[in-house]
Amino acid sequence: MMMKDPNVFAPRPCLYQGLVTHSRRGALEHRLAYRVTSLLLPLDSLEDARGRSALFSVNKFNLISFHEKDHMEEGFANLQDYLTHLLTISGEFQPGDQLPKRFSLLTFPRLLGHSFNPLTLVFCCDETDRLQAIIYQVSNTFGQRHHYIYRIPPEDADCAQKERLHHEGEKKFYVSPFLEIEGKYKFSIKLPHEKLSYSIQLIGKQPSTLVATFVARRRPLTTGNLLSTFVISLQSGWKILATIHIEAFRLWRKGAPFYRRPPKPEEKITALHRSNLFAKDHLHDVAE
Repeated sequence: MMMKDPNVFAPRPCLYQGLVTHSRRGALEHRLAYRVTSLLLPLDSLEDARGRSALFSVNKFNLISFHEKDHMEEGFANLQDYLTHLLTISGEFQPGDQLPKRFSLLTFPRLLGHSFNPLTLVFCCDETDRLQAIIYQVSNTFGQRHHYIYRIPPEDADCAQKERLHHEGEKKFYVSPFLEIEGKYKFSIKLPHEKLSYSIQLIGKQPSTLVATFVARRRPLTTGNLLSTFVISLQSGWKILATIHIEAFRLWRKGAPFYRRPPKPEEKITALHRSNLFAKDHLHDVAE
């Protein structure tokens, strides 16, 4: 079973196979879509994940693998310590508050030792597996990284697993030369069960509204599904990077304005806030 009860988040290691889409609407119209496979991995289940298949490893080279150092800075013993550090400096937890103890990452695994993760989601739970926060770890192609955090309001704690969560915040981090640094993100997410879906909308001082979505179905972490990831889906960091650069060229050909990269923000993490309104989720079911 994926869950202990309706109000807690206690996943086991698994895969989510689905479709990523990016749509621009407004002065510049553009759309791209590609199939990917994401790994949902609780950090307290690394040993369990290691034993699922000879084709999967943790912190070691393999056909498909997960490496903690891909998501943390140097100077920390492990990823758990780094995430706890981010929560501590986020300003969302006051002295005396109980910090989350259990973390589950939704991320792209390495394939043949290589990966690029534009976005990794970290689900942060307390010792009873109740969701306390979501961290969005954003990376750009220049080797920079920033984090956005949404702390679950106390009144939403018991329904966070069943309801779609809406939150928003100011854009602080440069992710594309064709996006103005100023703007606002609006997030909409239904947490992983049999299906996973989230949508991120960028509005504000932009030539077009950008909507990015990921809709996927859960698959067991098995040798067969890992081979499907490698052979059929062709999911890899190379594919994602190639797609990013090909689409950048197409945007340039369409006349998209170019914005130079500003200095990286001094803060490592930016707070998001609850939003009751979301223009449109732009989500759909994944075909079988």
